[in-house]
Amino acid sequence: MSVIDFLLSWQIILQPILKMIRRLFSTLITDYPPAGEFLPSAPQSSNNRPTSVGGSETSIPPAFRSTMLQSLSWLHAISPCFPVSGDRIEVIQEPGTFYNTLVEKCSAARRRIMLASLYLGTGSLETRLVDAIHENLRNNEQLKVDVLLDFTRGTRGMKNSKTTLMPLVEETDNFRLSLYHTPVLRGITKRLAPPRWNELLGIQHMKLYLVDDTVILSGANLSNDYFTNRQDRYVMIEDRRLADFYAAFLGKVQEFSLTVGRDGATRLHDTWTMLPYKCAQLEFATEARERIRSYFRGVMEQQRTICQREAADGADNHPADTWIFPLIEMGQLGIHHDSLATKQLLSGCLPGSRLRLATGYFNLTETYMNTLTNDCQARCNILMAHPNANGFLGAKGPAGGIPAAYSLLARKFLEALKSAGQSHRVELYEYERPGWTYHAKGLWYYLPDSSLPSVTLIGSSNFGERSVNRDLEAQICLVTNNTHLQRKLEAEYENLLQHATTAETELINRPVPRWVRAVVGLFRNFF
Repeated sequence: MSVIDFLLSWQIILQPILKMIRRLFSTLITDYPPAGEFLPSAPQSSNNRPTSVGGSETSIPPAFRSTMLQSLSWLHAISPCFPVSGDRIEVIQEPGTFYNTLVEKCSAARRRIMLASLYLGTGSLETRLVDAIHENLRNNEQLKVDVLLDFTRGTRGMKNSKTTLMPLVEETDNFRLSLYHTPVLRGITKRLAPPRWNELLGIQHMKLYLVDDTVILSGANLSNDYFTNRQDRYVMIEDRRLADFYAAFLGKVQEFSLTVGRDGATRLHDTWTMLPYKCAQLEFATEARERIRSYFRGVMEQQRTICQREAADGADNHPADTWIFPLIEMGQLGIHHDSLATKQLLSGCLPGSRLRLATGYFNLTETYMNTLTNDCQARCNILMAHPNANGFLGAKGPAGGIPAAYSLLARKFLEALKSAGQSHRVELYEYERPGWTYHAKGLWYYLPDSSLPSVTLIGSSNFGERSVNRDLEAQICLVTNNTHLQRKLEAEYENLLQHATTAETELINRPVPRWVRAVVGLFRNFF
């Protein structure tokens, strides 16, 4: 009998052992600060449903008090609220349009450009974007440009994100390149872990693209595939207060990231004293967490005052029909914010409502799966990548088994739904489009008796183990009663769904390599 056969036939006995090994393995490479309370939790009613925000009722817009949106009023307790007009929000559907918009905006920027991504590619399209920024910097002395990337991904290989941007770093002080280095990667692991493998421990995964007073939230990186044939989501918002918020927020992250100098060497930010891979990990994470938390809490108070004033003045003077709630997740720093809000949203769905969830990688956390199975009252569709549309398809080494691992996890979720008698309420779909890969993620929520979504989550989170525990993530919860915007969001989802088919039959019959079945439970926290 082979080792794999032994593992499979004795998996019931081995399951507790595998869990113990996984726990031990995680302990060896993580030392997160206690999560504590990042921002106040949503108040709970007697039936364990999120309720309103108590003493802050006057800061809640009237739309959240007298309509179905009242069931979402708890959002005001856990995040800053930015009221905007839905007519100033565009939903981009195609990667080519996303790319052209970025180039046009960066070419015409007057005051600021701030780009946060996992990495910047090195191809011709990426070079054109960099050239547009470079040319604007030469012609506009008032323009400030900041780029925030992940250290490990941004320096991988001889030609990389850093080398591509060095000409701008060398030429002007108006361009700043920051590289976030996880405090988890240190010691012997930092010395011995090869490229790609060192990214398993945690990365800067936020995708925020800010030009003057425009904010684009997406799950797309700045590279060729994401500009051509890798399907993602992109929402563009024109609002100065929101842009100012994200500019200052990214500035906070830059404080505990490494700054690249004109000589190519990295150094600490002027306000920071701890190298992430040399200082005490807990000390680094605690200080970074506190800076982010203090900033968020200050903005919450500021925005609460603004909402109170606008509510008192009346809706006629302030035509806000859409509300933006920024959410972040930085598990390696002890910040759990987006995941708590997402869980509240899933568990607070009203009877008769509908929920559409999308993820490029089906590796939902146990909490999310349990909530969808046991606590969610909405009918749910979940859209994910077919193995043929998965970016890891054909990868060398163990990474080549990742698409099969996602299929196995989805199959196990289906089995759990059937065991709980909930399979009639949740349907799984897979996206497959010839020549394309799939990376779109997010959530669309339809209130009872509504054919259009009133809520969407959009950003970098894949709703998986990595998103909650390892990477830096940012997304927004957008709530709207603007019918025109609701139609755009509906069209966005339908555009994705046109390339999808129901997944249940194929998932059940799809072969999964034995070695993948043997190890997926141990390593699902890393992909």
